[in-house]
Amino acid sequence: VTFEAVPLVKVGGLAEVPPNLARELGRRGWESLVVLPAHGEIGQVGGEPLGELPAHHGVFKLSRVELKGVQYLLVSGGALDDPRVYAEEVMPLKVAQFAAAVAEVVKSAESLGLPKPGVIHFHDWHGVVPLLKVKQATEGLEKPVLVFHVHLAVRKRLGEDILKAAGLPLDWEHDVVVGGFKQRVSLAKALRLSSGIAERLGALEADRVVTVSRSYMEDELLDLLGSELIGKVRVVYNGTDWRYTELINEVLAQHGDGIKAFAGEWPPSRRTLRRYFLLCALGNMPRGEPRVPDERLREKLRELAAPPVMEDLRVESFERDGPLVIATGRLARQKGFDVLAEAIPYVVKELGAARFVLLVLPVWGGEDYAYQLMELAREYPGNVRVVFGKAPSIYKLAHISADVFAAPSRWEPFGIMALEAMAAGVPIVASRVGGLTETVVDIRERGYEGTGLFVEPGNPYELADAIRDLAAFMEASSSGELERYLGKISDEQLKRMLEELPDSGEVIRKSCIERVERKFTWERSAELAEAVYLEALRELERLQQGA
Repeated sequence: VTFEAVPLVKVGGLAEVPPNLARELGRRGWESLVVLPAHGEIGQVGGEPLGELPAHHGVFKLSRVELKGVQYLLVSGGALDDPRVYAEEVMPLKVAQFAAAVAEVVKSAESLGLPKPGVIHFHDWHGVVPLLKVKQATEGLEKPVLVFHVHLAVRKRLGEDILKAAGLPLDWEHDVVVGGFKQRVSLAKALRLSSGIAERLGALEADRVVTVSRSYMEDELLDLLGSELIGKVRVVYNGTDWRYTELINEVLAQHGDGIKAFAGEWPPSRRTLRRYFLLCALGNMPRGEPRVPDERLREKLRELAAPPVMEDLRVESFERDGPLVIATGRLARQKGFDVLAEAIPYVVKELGAARFVLLVLPVWGGEDYAYQLMELAREYPGNVRVVFGKAPSIYKLAHISADVFAAPSRWEPFGIMALEAMAAGVPIVASRVGGLTETVVDIRERGYEGTGLFVEPGNPYELADAIRDLAAFMEASSSGELERYLGKISDEQLKRMLEELPDSGEVIRKSCIERVERKFTWERSAELAEAVYLEALRELERLQQGA
């Protein structure tokens, strides 16, 4: 149960998790269904109508579609048709209506021809009210295991209004497990015990809580949930389905004719791919890209547009090639794009050939960051491009072309974007925060086994130094021009590595690829999730026998 899932709706990294887990769990023998609001996408994907369901807020339409081996159930009607996935003004109603609809789906599963759920997995704070509603709807019936997955704890406050809108009375008495013991509480008491914080309420009500990294559990959730609830928490790392060979083949299939016409080289080297991306493909995105689904937000960005960002939000190509740094993600404070914007002028001052391509997803609340990045691109047209919105025609090409990936997050529970970069053989400059500390390996600590460099979050000067060092390191290695670039590198270990092995950059790329393919696959994630489900099912059986 989720608010977003690829390929239907994606705002952030959350969208990758439910369908990829569902696919791999299916290969392990589980029958899985991803349930999400339609967000106005129902006309885009079609699907098999399953009928209508009366619920607390009227009638909802259900549509089932299978994509890439994953079964999806889209719920449409009312606020769930609003294309603004997380718009503040519509979120309370969306959450309440989705909760009511999900509960009806669970109760009517068999009559709808859907599998009767044994485990229901709810994602992030917008899954808490659906979790409560399902818990209420299954009282007196065969109870499914309820799993609550914290990808990012925003400490959202849930008031009485949203609960009442979902049909959840405050005097509803039900069981919760705290500190390993079952107790009977009213919903009003559960709200008091959780201080109204969505993630704490979800942990109180769920059978198991899942989060995305051990460091996030220890640094964030222990403080948020407290010692009585932290015992429910288990770690299930995210994964990626990106594989280097498949990425290369996909990019060559998509851009083969363009690459041949541009370079006349086949198969192309990574340096040729970079030149093609920077000098050709970047400025020739098809019409309709980049895509910003929220029309009001798109119009606001168009008003800000100035060369090299054009009025339709496409961008001009670069005139010259150079070491390429990319960054991706939502335009939210968490992601640190403002810190990166402060760092870039320092990098350009010392490494004038550096090229930055930022592929960002605009969201409401991030308008100031959009303005800052638009100004940065205008001030540094020879070095910076910002792509506002989804650009599938160049997204994977950008990764395969890049030399460095910047992940300047202020906090990051996991960071799927780092896995995607490493899967493409791109080393990371990452903030030393959260899940990034468990995915990225510092080259200065592990040498050729490293996959990037760590910096302290929020420090643009340290970020600039690390980006300059790593970009110069990778360019020296791939170009063979050690004398030209060694002087740009301040870190002595990076210099020594290049002097010992001029091909060091290629070794680091291989370390990136191998780390992802060894430790962070969706197969491994599904294995961890399955262990959580089976443990919770055994415990639920014990509790029911002891009731």
